[in-house]
Amino acid sequence: MTIVAGSRKSRAWPIRTGGRAPLRGLLPLALGLVLWQVFAPTDSPYFPPPSEWVGALERLAASRRLWPAISVTLTSFFTALALNIVIGSALGILLGRSRLLDRLLGPTLEFCRTIPAGALVPVAVLIMGYTASMSLVVVVLTSFWPILLNARAGARSVSRDRLDTARALQLSWWATQRKILLPSVVPSIRLGTQIAAPITLIIVLLVEILTQVSGVGRQIALAQSVFRSSTVYGLVALTGLLGLAVNWVIGWMGLLTRKYDPSFSAGVTSSLSMKKS
Repeated sequence: MTIVAGSRKSRAWPIRTGGRAPLRGLLPLALGLVLWQVFAPTDSPYFPPPSEWVGALERLAASRRLWPAISVTLTSFFTALALNIVIGSALGILLGRSRLLDRLLGPTLEFCRTIPAGALVPVAVLIMGYTASMSLVVVVLTSFWPILLNARAGARSVSRDRLDTARALQLSWWATQRKILLPSVVPSIRLGTQIAAPITLIIVLLVEILTQVSGVGRQIALAQSVFRSSTVYGLVALTGLLGLAVNWVIGWMGLLTRKYDPSFSAGVTSSLSMKKS
């Protein structure tokens, strides 16, 4: 709540509950594309105008290679993100609630966290071959860290009063985890998921480009290898649109868990009470 100087009543600033970025934020990008279309030479092999990108994507869709590639990439992304949430949340809560386990596994996890995805690809290929499972393993191992770190921090900061209340009510271990610990950690997991989602999508595309497994990344690599610049630009722009859609979906899903965030609930309550007054 913000108190405005010189006014008789306090006023709470309105709280944004939407997860979508304002559409006006895309105006500079749209203006840049329009200028590119106007001033780009039509026969440029390096900088084709955006209208040629659309034509290249239409030809790729007509050849029945575009939509299967998008489907494979999105399936890999959502599968990897779901595994990231489960694995990162579980490990983060365990490390956050156990000092001994954190000291034992902390250095190893810090070492693994610094390994880039590109360095893991050759090892994964040697063990698992050029398969979808290999791609999934590499993506998960290199993109679940934001969720793990945020879940660990959230588990460490759980109020002692809440745990004492659970003991006073004689709640079972499972009931304590479900009713006290997990709701307290959900805001941290939500923040970690919002950070990990675009990283996961980027690594999915990177692995597809490096390993030539099915997906949008493979189509980008194939178009680049035969110097089809319009197709490359069109697919890159398409991945940007996929990223925007992913951010919107993750933001919308985050709204569903806002009820577990005490600070958000308190802010909404204060705002509503000030409006009533």
